[in-house]
Amino acid sequence: MENNKPDNVITVEDLSFTYGNEMVLDSLNLSVNKGETLVILGGSGAGKSTLLRLIIALIRPTRGRLTVFDKDINLLSERQLRPMRSRMGFVFQGGALFDSITVAENVGYALRINNPRISESEFKKTVMDILDYVEMTEFYSSYPADLSGGQRKRIAIARATITHPEIILYDEPTSGLDPIVSKRINQLINRLRIEQNITSIVVTHILQDAFEVATRLVMLKNGRLVFEGQSDDLLLSKDPYVQQFVR
Repeated sequence: MENNKPDNVITVEDLSFTYGNEMVLDSLNLSVNKGETLVILGGSGAGKSTLLRLIIALIRPTRGRLTVFDKDINLLSERQLRPMRSRMGFVFQGGALFDSITVAENVGYALRINNPRISESEFKKTVMDILDYVEMTEFYSSYPADLSGGQRKRIAIARATITHPEIILYDEPTSGLDPIVSKRINQLINRLRIEQNITSIVVTHILQDAFEVATRLVMLKNGRLVFEGQSDDLLLSKDPYVQQFVR
């Protein structure tokens, strides 16, 4: 496998991760290109969410190499990881909003951390601009408990984009949402790719959502890559596991 092509932002080489005696990811090889939306499919326990957490370095590989922005994360200290993480956003499965603070403070959380002296006028303008992008300006002063599931997901996406990341990682972004709300979330993911050239990695088990956002798909089974290609290739695959998944 060629290493770090000019358009690669993430390169995974012979990557393995074990949790106790369990092999969660097993000798995985994969690359992610700038500006694409890579969808990761697979059943429960396939290693999808684990891969996202490895990419953002919440956990470290057991074996192999994971390069993000041309840097091997295994060689970086926690302090050295901070600037790398600042170039990425993470949308957690449940949204992971802080219930005790307003929507505005949730969305602008990173602004406060990165610039504690930010003026209130600049804070409000920056947050309102992002809320306008996700069509949620009327909820500026609301609390997460006042929001529906789909609204919480859009606020989570707003929070992930507030620092203008180059990569956004989505863990089951439409899980638990009805088809109409899911479509709005998918449209937002596509809009961020088209308008801002954001590289996205989307973990999902919902095939329809995968087809709506993916520029490329991969499928994991028991921590191993069993498919890589386009939507049509997935539907035509002769692999028994893939066939079972898509039918």
